[in-house]
Amino acid sequence: MAVARRRRVSFFAVMMSVVLVSITVGLAYRGWSYYRLSLDDRTLHPAYRLLRPTGLYGNGYGWIAAMLVVLNLSYLVRRRFGTARLGSMKTWLDVHVFTGLLAATLVSFHSAFQLRSTIASISAASLATVVVTGLLGRFLYALGPGGVRERLGAALGAVEDELPGSRAALAAALVQRPGPEVPANASLLRSLWAAPSWIRASRDRRELLAMILPPRREMSRGLRRACVELYAASSADARASGITALLRSWRAMHRFFALLMLAAVLLHAGVAWYYGYRWIFG
Repeated sequence: MAVARRRRVSFFAVMMSVVLVSITVGLAYRGWSYYRLSLDDRTLHPAYRLLRPTGLYGNGYGWIAAMLVVLNLSYLVRRRFGTARLGSMKTWLDVHVFTGLLAATLVSFHSAFQLRSTIASISAASLATVVVTGLLGRFLYALGPGGVRERLGAALGAVEDELPGSRAALAAALVQRPGPEVPANASLLRSLWAAPSWIRASRDRRELLAMILPPRREMSRGLRRACVELYAASSADARASGITALLRSWRAMHRFFALLMLAAVLLHAGVAWYYGYRWIFG
């Protein structure tokens, strides 16, 4: 029986990462001689009128970032109302992460790494909060319980293939040390409170499995590979209910901050538009 495959980073996600890094490096290289100067010295720089927040480039970075923020939140619409015909949720999540990080990058260059007004500070802080909580959520998603039972069953089967007669004892050991049961509707604090229990359960399971399995030095290469996957799958199973509850409560928090960010960004864009900083739209 083949071991269930772990989630792999898609080629699409890798390409978006390359694009994000390339844009960041390109913008930094283009304006490094300007951004490293003090505010007073920047006014003497040849690119000052282009790279300042109200300049052609600087203002453009801000407007593109605002559009990316709106595009970024389309993920919430897709999650609630979309269908499979619009693409997989994983692809939408990758785009969601990419547009969020790119928007944050462009906001940094738009502000020229200086926050000189209250509304700009609020917009930047709200965006930074959403980005940080979003990255945390992406990490939790990677730890998520999707297909964990199938993965654990496949891992037990792979060890059984290499070490006949071991499956029953290994399965009994896992039953002996279950993971904590966290209600799916548990609060964020309740979910976080259970985190040490996941860690203890994972550690205890590993110790119980190690007592049944032969020493590593006596294992064949195939058995070692199967055992590594079994340890990982048993840990994923131990934290499954906790991660599910944590993801549910985290989504509510992230959505709240995202809506606050949208309001702040739209207010910032509205003020800029009112005072005539309309980039190519004016």
